[in-house]
This record gives sequence, structure tokens and C-alpha cells, in this order.
Amino acid sequence: MAEVHAVIVKSTVCRRTIITRPKNLTEARLERRLYSDFDADILWIQGHIRAAYETLPATVQGVAWHYLTERIKVLCDRDPEGSAHHLSPRPIPYLAFWFARAFGLEKAQVRRLLGLSLVYACLSSTPRDDLLDGSGFAPRQQNYLARWFWERYFQVLTKLFSAESPIWYVLARCTADWAQGDRWTLYQNRRQTANPLSANFLRNTSKYLAALIYPTLAGVTFLSNRPTELSAIRRFAHNYCMGWRILDDLRDWQEDSGKANVDDSCVLSFLRLRAGIPRSKPLTRELAVTLFSDQALVAKIYSAMTRFYLAARREAENLQASYVTQFIDEQIQGHKLELARMAVERTAFRNSLAQLLEAESVT
Repeated sequence: MAEVHAVIVKSTVCRRTIITRPKNLTEARLERRLYSDFDADILWIQGHIRAAYETLPATVQGVAWHYLTERIKVLCDRDPEGSAHHLSPRPIPYLAFWFARAFGLEKAQVRRLLGLSLVYACLSSTPRDDLLDGSGFAPRQQNYLARWFWERYFQVLTKLFSAESPIWYVLARCTADWAQGDRWTLYQNRRQTANPLSANFLRNTSKYLAALIYPTLAGVTFLSNRPTELSAIRRFAHNYCMGWRILDDLRDWQEDSGKANVDDSCVLSFLRLRAGIPRSKPLTRELAVTLFSDQALVAKIYSAMTRFYLAARREAENLQASYVTQFIDEQIQGHKLELARMAVERTAFRNSLAQLLEAESVT
């Protein structure tokens, strides 16, 4: 049966769930202008961050370069065709650009500073996340960079908003939400999760994601004198981040399965729950691969992700944010294509497995 086990582990049906940059992106290609309309803005942001990077102490520049090129990838060369696989969407910093355009903020400097604030906000959380998960960098370096990125984020906001602006209240609330999400996760991990794909679970575990993007998007409403749209922006941020949380866990399931506490992953927690595996028993990668071969199970994961994306899309449509609705439409279409492709490969896999088992029974 060793050969059968090898077939299961190597199945492309399951490996496709972790692909981040496949060679053939023709079916899942995003409209080029979603990105290329803002090429000049990206170049400005890259130039600003490179200049800031040069001011860092030499002892942390190597670590910072990792976060700027491998994690948030703000200094990576962009795909000239603006294409992205649906398991590797590029909403940062484009969400700031897309909403700024929808709200009539046409000044390039304002749009660029909004995008820069979104980049720095996301950069500030990444060393902290790695510190909690464990990495090869020194904790002192990661703590320094987390604070440094956050300070740059704050400085950008001060260029856009006065001291009397309500943005500071929003930022304070988001910081509190981030801490509350952390506390909820620590408490939740002490007991079995009822439904890791539920709105309640995802709302709490994605609070830190919403806390990162919401202040910048809220700032768009303040700068355009449309504060009444704040609630819609908040609903968009929370719904999009709940879908994004599923996507992120789906993309990283192999890496997460090697961690001691897989309950931080909604996807792996869902696999454990569906398989009836007690918390005392490890969820191995081999078992996870086998579970991913269940078409109904995979469909439930994608369905939950799509449900939250559609909720976010409704808010974007009401705000007439056409770039955002187009982006989400392409993501959802990519999910449908992925499921269809996986169904075809699953059939081929089962046929191969049946032939292998038949051959073993003969011998």
C-alpha cells in the first residue's frame, strides 16, 4: 500500500490548493487595467519605501528586505500584464487606489499616500505574526521592524489628516479590535471550535486584518467629505477580510499543518472537525491531503469564501466602486474555474488509484 499512499500525497488535486504563481494564468487573468491604471502610483510608493529603507540600521536591513520583497512584496517587480492567480490576489495597496477613484479623490499625491499607508499598515503586522509563529530571524529585529513600519504608517496618516480628524478615533478603535481578536483567538483555542467557517469565528479571527485596512479606507470617506459612507466601508472591510482569511489559510495549509497549534487555521480546523479528529490527535499532512480529495468538503470551503466576498461586493457596488467589484468578480470566477479543474483532476486521480489497487489485488 506504500504506492497507494504515495499517489494520494502527490495528487495534484490537493497540491493545487497551495499554488501561488502557476505558469498558466490565462483563465484566471485579471483585467489588465485593474493594476496598470496605477503603475505610476506603484512606482512612487516603491521609490518612497526604498528611500526609507536606506535609513534603517544595517543590522536590520536584511530582515526588512525579506519583508519588502518576499512577504508584502512591495519592492518586487510587478507582472507587466497585471495578471494574478485567484489564490494570490493583489489587493494591497490597490484597494486604496480603487476606493479613492470611486470617491472622486483624483489628486495623485493623496491617492499615493493612501496606498502607502495601507502598505505600511500591512508591513507592521508581518514581523509580529512571524514572531508569534516562529521564524529564523532574531526577535529583537522583528520587534524593531514591526514598530518601525507602524511609525511610518502613522507618519503617512499625519500628512493626510489633521489632529482633529476622526481618523484617529477610527485608528484607536481598530487597534483595540486587533487586541480583542488576539484575546478571542487565545481563548477559543482552548476549546473545540463549533464551525471554523462560520461568520462568528471568522469575524473574530480576521479582526486584525480588518484593523489593518479599515483606517485607510475610512480615510477615503473623510477626505472626500462622505462620512455617511463609513458604515458601508466598514462592512466591506470586515466581509472582505473574512473571505480573505479563508483564502490565506487555504493557501498556507501545508505550512500551517506543520505547526503545533493548527486551530489557528480555519481551513485545517474545518478538516479536523469534518473528520472527527480529536484535538489530542495530530492532523498530519497526509491526512489533510486525503480530506482535500473530498469534493463536497472542498466545495464547502470555497462556498464560504465566496459568500463573504459576495457580501463585500454588494457594499462595493452600492458605493459604485467599479474597480473593486471587478476585482472580486474575477476572484469568484477564478474559484469556479479552480473547482472545475479540481473535479476533472479528481476523476483522473480516482481512475489511477483504482487501476493501482486492481493491479495490487492481482499480484
